Amino acid sequence: MPLKEPKYKRGVVIIKDYGGKYIRVSQHSTLRTKGIVCDDEAPIEKGSVNDEKLDTNISRAKAMLYEYAVCNPWSWFLTLTLDKAKFNRYALGLFHKALTQWMRNYSKQHNLKIKFLLVPEQHKDGAWHIHGFLFGLPLEHLRLFTLQEHLPKYIRKKLKAGESVYTWEPYANKFGFCDIEPIRNEEAARKYVLKYITKDMSRCVSEINAHMYYCSRGLKCAEELKKGKLIDCDFTDIVPIDYENDYVRVAWLPHDEDTIERLMWAVRTDRELKKEGAKQNDFASSDGGISD
Repeated sequence: MPLKEPKYKRGVVIIKDYGGKYIRVSQHSTLRTKGIVCDDEAPIEKGSVNDEKLDTNISRAKAMLYEYAVCNPWSWFLTLTLDKAKFNRYALGLFHKALTQWMRNYSKQHNLKIKFLLVPEQHKDGAWHIHGFLFGLPLEHLRLFTLQEHLPKYIRKKLKAGESVYTWEPYANKFGFCDIEPIRNEEAARKYVLKYITKDMSRCVSEINAHMYYCSRGLKCAEELKKGKLIDCDFTDIVPIDYENDYVRVAWLPHDEDTIERLMWAVRTDRELKKEGAKQNDFASSDGGISD
């Protein structure tokens, strides 16, 4: 039986709104149609790890991580470590479960709605710590570090420069040392976290059946405004290319209503193309059509 839709579509353009801050326009040379499965496809063995799968996982993880990072109102950048006297520093899965449950309990106890986006990083000895973003945690729940304390050099340097760095003492008492800073440069903070999504990290977390990032439920994602094809114009006719490879062209634009209107007009969905085709056929068969 023939497929209602092709397994792959070519030249698909997707317009996404990232939290009212940016517009991302992408054109895909080949895009898999969701829900279409063919009998001749070889199933991927569960738990298998290969370079192609790792590259796909990394690309998908970075895309989602960036969406969450841009589309939500993060207040804090944090680094969470584990004290070996308080928790197993090598058990990432157990740490994630314990941490998320602890945050839920803390939020309920203090009538808060704490949201997080966290990326694990592994030390050379195999131990784990976490970087990420937080919002919903009030300033009065934190304590400012002082130069009178025994602190790492990077924190002392920031304090001497007049920057504010805090500890979250309930976390420190439960798990280990942490430092929390207000986000001063959103884009720099996002890039800093994204750099930890690497092939080595992907392979490592795949082998232990963990994840490349952890996030709260209910975080906002980018909104897909339109998906379709360009008619009578090229991608570079409507937007400048910021990134390009054999599979995709990408353009990032500031959020602007006039720009969105122009892009929405340039891209035609399958339904719009069918309607336009039907109108042309109706016109050709009417008195307005060309006849002999």
